[in-house]
Amino acid sequence: MILPEVLVHSLLFGIALTIVAYVFSEYLVDRLSLNAVPPLVLATIFCIGVVFFVPGVTFQDYNAGAQFINFLLGPATIALALPLVKNWRTLKKYGPIIIGGVVLSTLVGIISIYVCGRVFGASEAVLVSMLPKSITTPIAMEVSASIGGIPALTVACVIFTGMLGAACNHRVLRLVGIKNDIAIGLAIGASSHGLGASACIGKSDLQLAIAVVSIALTGVATAILAPIMLPLLRSVG
Repeated sequence: MILPEVLVHSLLFGIALTIVAYVFSEYLVDRLSLNAVPPLVLATIFCIGVVFFVPGVTFQDYNAGAQFINFLLGPATIALALPLVKNWRTLKKYGPIIIGGVVLSTLVGIISIYVCGRVFGASEAVLVSMLPKSITTPIAMEVSASIGGIPALTVACVIFTGMLGAACNHRVLRLVGIKNDIAIGLAIGASSHGLGASACIGKSDLQLAIAVVSIALTGVATAILAPIMLPLLRSVG
């Protein structure tokens, strides 16, 4: 299928494709009862598929219009402060537990990725690039570059982690019997950053608030611990 050049090169192309992909994804989720898969994940896959596999369509064509949607990330991020304000007393009460959970999660994530990478024979560059997979993209790219990774590969790992988390986190936590909103928000925010945390929207304000705090703290913890842990892991392995 080849799309008309006038359509592809229009500023409306990226916006229209994103909206159509999301609406179609919502329809599929409702029609097929895919409750474990957020529409955002399906829409992302659909847009990537169009950019990569439809002849004549490039990322530049898509981004020319989609960048205006990307601009809305700023206001959307600020809006996340609302559940934080609503649950400020709870956040303050359980602050030490949240910080401890984030530090433990970060250490387990770094160690498990390094060990799995070694077991499956990943090259050093690939292994290092995967270490910051659980934090938000801008921080992950900087951490990856600082420890000798490949930022572009890190971005791919971050996106995959977020999509997997958004699709599976709540189901996995439910299977293991975790029902506490604080534990759920902490686990999701610390493991699959903003994309994973988007699955908390509509489920619980407390879950979302804890997840947002976990995202920020996990980014800081990874930036500090990854450069420290990497030489230690290399010396052991």
